[in-house]
Order: sequence, then C-alpha cells, then structure tokens
Amino acid sequence: MASFFPFGVAQNQKTYSLSDVPVTGTIPDWLQGSYIRNGPGMFQLQNKRLNHWFDAMGALHKFDIANGKVAYQNVMIECESYKKVTETGDIQFSEFATDPCKSIFKKAQSYVFPTLPNMTDNPKVNVAKIAGKFMALGETPMQVEFDPHTLKTIGVSEPVPGGFAYKTTAHPHLEDEHAYNLVVKFGMQSYYKLYDVSKPGSSAIASVPVQKPAYLHGFGMSKNYFIVAAGPLTVVPIQLLFWKRPYIENHHWNAKEGAAIYIIEKASGKLKAKFTTEAFFSFHHVNAWEEGGELIMDINAYDDASIINQYYLKELEKQDAVFPKGTLRRYRFNLRTKKYNAEIVSHACIELPRIDYSRYNTNGDYNFTYGVSIHPSQPKGFYNSIVKINSKTGDAFYWHEEGCYPGEPFFQPSPQSKNDEDGILISIVLDAEKQHSFLLMLDAITMQEIARAVLPEPVVYGFHGEFFE
Repeated sequence: MASFFPFGVAQNQKTYSLSDVPVTGTIPDWLQGSYIRNGPGMFQLQNKRLNHWFDAMGALHKFDIANGKVAYQNVMIECESYKKVTETGDIQFSEFATDPCKSIFKKAQSYVFPTLPNMTDNPKVNVAKIAGKFMALGETPMQVEFDPHTLKTIGVSEPVPGGFAYKTTAHPHLEDEHAYNLVVKFGMQSYYKLYDVSKPGSSAIASVPVQKPAYLHGFGMSKNYFIVAAGPLTVVPIQLLFWKRPYIENHHWNAKEGAAIYIIEKASGKLKAKFTTEAFFSFHHVNAWEEGGELIMDINAYDDASIINQYYLKELEKQDAVFPKGTLRRYRFNLRTKKYNAEIVSHACIELPRIDYSRYNTNGDYNFTYGVSIHPSQPKGFYNSIVKINSKTGDAFYWHEEGCYPGEPFFQPSPQSKNDEDGILISIVLDAEKQHSFLLMLDAITMQEIARAVLPEPVVYGFHGEFFE
C-alpha cells in the first residue's frame, strides 16, 4: 500500500498523451470541452529536491471531452526558470520556499531596491483566458501564454510595468472584458495596487500605501468594490532587499495586529473603508456581494498561517500529519457604521474552494461552495474527499473513496441549469493505492459518481483548473 501522501507516488510528472482514455460510467453528451489544470510537475531536480508544495516547476494537464470520450495530454511549462533547471540540474531563480545555492544566487542577485532579487517566472498555480489568450499564472506578474490545443508555451508577457518589483496573485477576477488582479509593490513605501491585467502596461486602478505588506494569494470583488483581506502574515520590505531566506520565510505572523480589510471603490480607486478584525489567514476568497449598506465577504480562512508550514514536503511526508482545517467564514462589513460581524458558515474542512463563478460571482443568491476536504471519518493526512457546503445552512456533503486524493472540483452547469447545484463536478483524483490518477465526474446534486476516465500514470497533486467549452 502506498504512503497516504500523494506526492510520494509521483515526485516528478511523466509527460505523455493519450487519444482515448478508458472511461467507466457515462459522460453526458452535453459535456463538451477541455478541462485544463495547472500545478506542480517537478520537485526532484538533478542536484536537489525542492522544499515546498508551492516550489515545483509547473505542468499543464488537459482533458478533452467530446461525445462521451476523453483524450489527455500534459506538458511542463517552458518558462525561463524551467529552462535553467533542465540546463543546470538546479534552480537559479528563487521559488516560494527554496532558494538557489548561495554562489549562484549571489552572482545573479540584483540589489536595485525595491526589485525582488532573482524571482522566478514559474507560473505553476492557475490558468485563465485573458483578453482572448490562454495564460498560465503564478505569483509573480509574468504570465505565460500557451496554446490551448498543444499546451506549448507561446510567450511570456509582463502586464504590470516593472513586474519584478512586484508580487501578484494567481487569482484574477474576470468581469466582462476585464481581468482585475491585486499586486503588491515592495519598497521604502509599499503599496497594494489593483490593475486591469487584460490591458498590459496600463496604470493602476487603485494604489493603497502599506508599511508591512501581507502575503496575499487572492482578493475579493463585489460589484462595486475590491477587497484586500490582509492577514497578519507580513514582511518588512527591507528584509527582501538582503534576501537571506526564501521569499515566504521573510514573513512573520503577528496575531496581535489582527487582519486588515481594505475596501476599495472600483469606479474611483479610492479607499472606501478599512476594518481591523481578529487575526486570520487565507489563501482563497469565495464570494463577495452587497446588501444595502453592507458588504459581505465569504472567505476560506484559518485561525493562523501554520498551514503554510504544513505544506513543506518534509511535513507532508509524516504519516501522522494533522492539517490545520480551513473553514468557510462570512464577514459583514457595514460601510456606514464601520462595524463588522463575523461567523463561521460551516465547520467542515475546505480548501481550493470553487463556486459557479460565471453566474454567481458578486451575487449573494449563490448557494454552494465546492472544495477539497479531510473527511470527518479520517481526520489525519492529506485532502481525501470533495466537499459541498450549503452557504445558507452550513450543511456539508462529501464524496470520498479509500486511498484517493481528489483535486480542486470545478463546477460545470448543465445546459438547462437554473441554480449552482444542477451540473457536474470535475476533479483530477490521485489513487495512491493503485498509483494512477483518474478524471472524476460527479453529479453535483447527489455527489455520486457518473463517470471516470482512468489514466495509466499518476498526475502530481496540483492546484487550479478551468473548463473551456
């Protein structure tokens, strides 16, 4: 029996393609398109192993679904960081929690403050269609365009001027023809900036000064506001100048400072309000909307930032690992009185949360959040189930199969769907016991399997994907 830890099955991704993946069950005729997912592809280099789940060289995976059949292919993302790894057997750019060896790093490092020295262009986190182009996204503002048919790299763009002076999120918000993203600019005076990255080189929509920037993986957006929910995992920018430790290890948890919530008007770019709440940490926003004078924010949050330490490979490989459990939380901010209220919507563990984004983002009528979870019957180990949370009642429903580790579930509505439950959930599941992966399709109403497409090899457990019709 394989280790519970899914990365133990496949440290590095085997690249290959299949024109006809064996399918069990029946895929509905209406499900036609490509599911493309981003994530880690290479942890073990010739000369070292990378330290953290967030460090690996990125890989794209694509499942083409048509007429009940499935084809599959994957490729490594050919950015500059990956090219150097293949040439030298070692990294020469700083990743999230792994730095190059000091001799290489020192030679390449730039001390022109506030440029982040030698930061990677490895876009290993997410995919999005921005201004008609298919992009692989990471946390530095270097987007890699790829061909949606072959997955091959087309080129690298820098939508934010002077991009290596910045850190960005891998979760832009899409609205009409716009693609908004949050950028952190480091310097003697640092800023949270909002850009429309569908217009490369354009000026910032908003710019909010901050003394100690927080680590931010995402941000919120309602119809009229951007939300920067900055937990107290912060960095003193001068520490990044000397870069004695990997990027994330320069950040420190300061619970007494609480979390700072910046609410910014989309139309004017002005700071509408700032709230200070109890301390929390979050990777992913879920939804945000407005009701009267209130702004409501649903967020997948933790009591502290210890989840980042748990994602180091050496911690993940411990057989008795117990993960901090993120929960779905709701904050109501009264923009008139400047008071807020916070509650936990559900105590079910959830991470990699998704909603029916195209129809319900910025809409408080949404009902369901889908994500990966740790099943209550097996509280130790990695994410071993898919969870569906009713955001109105807090009820949680699960899909779980022994020895299997499902990735982020993507909700695709059926053609006649009238709500955010009538559709199919798509997830890449790693079967650690059989040492392969399969594309799982669930009925989102019943959480029962309707079909799976079984690969002969494992897919390294990854991050975010999109279904493109």
